[in-house]
Amino acid sequence: MKKLISILLVLGGLISSPAGAQNLTYDLSGGVGTYNGNTYTEIDVGLNWYLTNYLNWRNSLFTQFGSSIDNVYGLDTAAIFGTSFYNDGGKFGIEGFAGPGLRFANEDASGYFGKAGLIFAIGGLRIGGGAQVTKYYDTRRDKFGFKMPDEEVQYFIILSGGGNL
Repeated sequence: MKKLISILLVLGGLISSPAGAQNLTYDLSGGVGTYNGNTYTEIDVGLNWYLTNYLNWRNSLFTQFGSSIDNVYGLDTAAIFGTSFYNDGGKFGIEGFAGPGLRFANEDASGYFGKAGLIFAIGGLRIGGGAQVTKYYDTRRDKFGFKMPDEEVQYFIILSGGGNL
């Protein structure tokens, strides 16, 4: 089974909410991936709602496009559980997160996923990464009729910034 692998860069919002953070944050992510030598691009705009300091309900509008795939767009929704450990001043720490989600999309690209990652905080900068594994309900095909993988793995890099709502 071939897997679709991509690298995403996430700018903005936090995956887990350190003490004192706002209830709503946003983020922007984008990246490129390949499958069978063909490339695609994905762009996401996410809204994070921290129900508690360890539970984030994340909703993200996304689109995938490329020269060999039909444009795919939709909504990812996920329950992201996180925890964080910071020093007394809150300037240094580590955050971990994991959770399940659903992808609602056009072009037979709906499915379910799990994601997990780790973020290191140094002063106001947060750098981290993680992975999301998506399993699609239906067989997907590219523009030329070739079967695309039923499962994809996206590795992502996190650079904190963004804002609060």
